[in-house]
Amino acid sequence: MKTLLIVSSIILISFQIDRLLVNHFSDTGNNMEILSNSYSSVKTTANLPAANPDGTVVSLNVAAPETALLENAPKEAKKEVKKKAVVTSAAAIPASAKKNEKNSTLHHSLKESGKYVALNTLQFGVNQYKEVDAQEFNVIMQMADQLMFNESLKISIAGFTDNTGNLEYNVHLSMLRAQNIKQYLIELGVNESRIMVSANGVSNPAASNDTSEGRSANRRVEMLLIPS
Repeated sequence: MKTLLIVSSIILISFQIDRLLVNHFSDTGNNMEILSNSYSSVKTTANLPAANPDGTVVSLNVAAPETALLENAPKEAKKEVKKKAVVTSAAAIPASAKKNEKNSTLHHSLKESGKYVALNTLQFGVNQYKEVDAQEFNVIMQMADQLMFNESLKISIAGFTDNTGNLEYNVHLSMLRAQNIKQYLIELGVNESRIMVSANGVSNPAASNDTSEGRSANRRVEMLLIPS
């Protein structure tokens, strides 16, 4: 087991270095792509009610969340994301939101019915969506192996958050978490067409948000291996 974790750690470090290099030398790195995908996949709603923050989450401008999330991005990347936002038609947003709702509903119905091959959960820190440790990366590799050796399987990746911060931000953060795990699977050789993602925000909590332990459990991604 220790040997497996060491090997996983080495591979994970290699993956992280590759990502850092790509993000450094590319005008639109993986993080920008993930962010762009999250905005095209989730319907934005004005005047959403905000939860009372406990000081652990940075306050964002709800009217223009992309400005806050891209604050530290290169100028070229900001321009590119803004261009994509401009050319996205208003009609496409509800369609993407509808797809996200469909994926989310399917994920939860399969989970509740028990009609799945495997279920694994990855945890995230406050405001985090990229970091996974060696043990969690080993779980991702195992899921990738099953998908590549059994073409009759697909995977549903559902992102979640705790209830800290405003609701719209949490929806976007949950999508970023799901998209990041999807990207790991693609880099490990899984065909993108066999991966389904959904942003769930604060919905369907795994534990109570009234305690720090409960909020920690809710900051998660569920990976559900399902028959195609």
